[in-house]
Amino acid sequence: MHYLLASFLLVLFVTYYSLWWGVIRDWLFYLELVVLTIITVIGCLKAFEANGGKQGNSFVLRAICLSVPAGVRVNIFSLLFGLTLLFTEESIFSSINFADPQRAYTIISYTGFVGFNIYFWWLLIFGFNRIIIFEKQPNNSLNQSGTINAPPG
Repeated sequence: MHYLLASFLLVLFVTYYSLWWGVIRDWLFYLELVVLTIITVIGCLKAFEANGGKQGNSFVLRAICLSVPAGVRVNIFSLLFGLTLLFTEESIFSSINFADPQRAYTIISYTGFVGFNIYFWWLLIFGFNRIIIFEKQPNNSLNQSGTINAPPG
């Protein structure tokens, strides 16, 4: 689990979207980075618990497999959110609507990225919960190799 957490944190720091969208590096930027780090640590721990903790099976394998569809969803929403902000910036974030349009844009974009991180971890935890429910059903379980044991007949 520690290696997976380290991997997620590395990806968070390497592909941090706010840098790509153009960021003002002030206290708000660093606050967001700290919040995203905390969400990632808590999300990974909660996902580990949802998998059954130390008694769970194949946590890293399952987390990686669940991360792909979750990551695709989050990235699609993130790109749509970013493009929406980009194309509506001038009409929404103007001095008519906000006293400080740049600060409003920054706060809304940062809030969006925090939300995407929470959504990603929610999807992973939800996926782990579905796997555990499936495993508890009689004649429907995953074996140690992660393949499905189908019911007879």
